[in-house]
Amino acid sequence: MIFLNEDKVHERFMKLAIVIAKKGIGFVNPNPPVGAVIVKDGKILSMGYHKYYGGYHAERDAILSALNAGIDISGSTMYVTLEPCDHYGKTPPCTDLIIQSGIKEVYIACTDPNPISGNGAEKLRKNGVDVHIGLLEEEARELAKFFFKSVETGIPYVTLKYAATLDGKIADVNGNSKWITDELRKVVHKLRSEHMAVLVGAGTVIKDNPTLNVRFLKSKKRNPIKVVLDKRGVIFEKIKDLNVFQGEKVIVFTEKQVSAPELNGVNGVKIFNVLEPIEILKTLYKEERVDSVLVEGGSEIFSQFLPFADEIYGFYGLKALGKGKGIFENIVNFIDSPFDFSIKHFKVSKNKKEFLVVMKRCSQG
Repeated sequence: MIFLNEDKVHERFMKLAIVIAKKGIGFVNPNPPVGAVIVKDGKILSMGYHKYYGGYHAERDAILSALNAGIDISGSTMYVTLEPCDHYGKTPPCTDLIIQSGIKEVYIACTDPNPISGNGAEKLRKNGVDVHIGLLEEEARELAKFFFKSVETGIPYVTLKYAATLDGKIADVNGNSKWITDELRKVVHKLRSEHMAVLVGAGTVIKDNPTLNVRFLKSKKRNPIKVVLDKRGVIFEKIKDLNVFQGEKVIVFTEKQVSAPELNGVNGVKIFNVLEPIEILKTLYKEERVDSVLVEGGSEIFSQFLPFADEIYGFYGLKALGKGKGIFENIVNFIDSPFDFSIKHFKVSKNKKEFLVVMKRCSQG
């Protein structure tokens, strides 16, 4: 029989809270995914997570699940991935319910950087609850990376995604790009389901006529907001024929002053007259509370948003085109120019004809 020391026991329950929290990814934005586990005498009494935006927070979900099942949680310990809130929002403060339920001890992975959430840890301590902060903090911050980046900086978490040949081409000399990779496309749709918005340029919209929604996933996921960069407003000339305007909300950044007739009766379109990448990102968070953006544009868009990327997903097919359009051909750098990313993950497809390289900005950990 193997006995775990006390620290390992606490880590075990917090890891479980992190695993449970992942169920909310793609449904709770711009709120963070959060998980909670309630334990007493080494036995799990209840678990909960933030299921959808506006729904119960993880702590409330776990507590109410226990109470509804007739389970006494007084004197128990709660493990939660983010500091319990102490304010009235879409739901009442989690701190009040924790105190009322008689939970005696709370382990918190991360403090909440959002000032409107209040000081939940301090509130609990003042009411006789033992509070411990920092257990598996790094893992919990990674779980809620979209939330932390957007709240702490005022701009969304940016993920850059491209599909390229071995020689770094995203299209051949004739501009053809479908399909450089095929088997790993499910990963792209998973990324779309996790990010709050997907961003492309007008050239991609007109040439490929993409839907930019989520497909190829077994479980139901939320489609992202569609964001289009269109300096001259050319997409409005074909608005009725473009798939991007079918269904979900569309945000267009353009210098063109667009009138109602030019929208041709299409609903759900918002227009902002800013074009600089940093201003686009600021606008998305400030005006729409977008916490995460998946950039899927062409080489010009990639080049513009590379300085703001937190992660890069590079999908490679075992092909070489020679002449063609390069991934970052709009950037001018030299051999000794720094590339502030390191490899985070590497995956080879089952057919051994494609591979994925995930790179994360070094300053992001």
